[in-house]
Amino acid sequence: MAKRTAAKAVRLTCPKCLAAFTVVAFLSKGIDKDSFYKQKANEHDCAAHARMLAAMQNSDGTKNPLKASKAAAKGKA
Repeated sequence: MAKRTAAKAVRLTCPKCLAAFTVVAFLSKGIDKDSFYKQKANEHDCAAHARMLAAMQNSDGTKNPLKASKAAAKGKA
C-alpha cells in the first residue's frame, strides 16, 4: 500500500469559466499530481459555482444553523 502525503489544499482555476476554487486531497506518493489537479480543474461544475456566487451576493446563501438558532433565541431572527 502506497503511503499518502498529508492533506494539501491547492488553489486551481477552471479552464472554462476562469473561476478560482480550492481542492483539498490526500494523494498517494505514486500519483502524478499535475495530471490529478488538471483533471479536477476540468471537472469543475461552472453552473453550480455561478449559482453559489449569486446566492452569496443576494444573501440567500445557507446560514450556519448554530448561529441561526442563537439569533432566534435572542429574538433577532
